[in-house]
Amino acid sequence: MIAGIVFIVVGLALMAGGDTGDETSFNPEIFNFRRMTLAPILILIGFSIEIFAIMYKPKNKS
Repeated sequence: MIAGIVFIVVGLALMAGGDTGDETSFNPEIFNFRRMTLAPILILIGFSIEIFAIMYKPKNKS
């Protein structure tokens, strides 16, 4: 489960930022590959890992 949490936190960290510092100007940097594609994919992978970790039932060896 820790791996899933790490993926989610890294995805959210990659999505953060993009502040212009000025409310009257537009920063097109919010539409780059890192924020629009990579970060959501990492978050979805993290949630998939979490769902698998919760639903996985180990097999009995006896």
